[in-house]
Amino acid sequence: MAHMARRHRGEVQRVGDKRALGLVVTYLISGVDHVPLVAVHAASRVGNVWAELPVPQAAQLVEHLSALLDQAGYEGTADGEG
Repeated sequence: MAHMARRHRGEVQRVGDKRALGLVVTYLISGVDHVPLVAVHAASRVGNVWAELPVPQAAQLVEHLSALLDQAGYEGTADGEG
């Protein structure tokens, strides 16, 4: 993933623990012609995958995740902790 470091533009956000149930890492990168992309990496004990999503697709992912949290009855707090 050395090629990703050259295009890295944003703060890295981590959620989870790779040794337990899995880890998701997200950050902003510059794509072709400096178009922003959201990099999403998922890592677990069985493997690693990633995607580079255009901003509209990243927003769609956020909507899907928010809907899942609503279905699960999650109410969260202002500081992001459940």
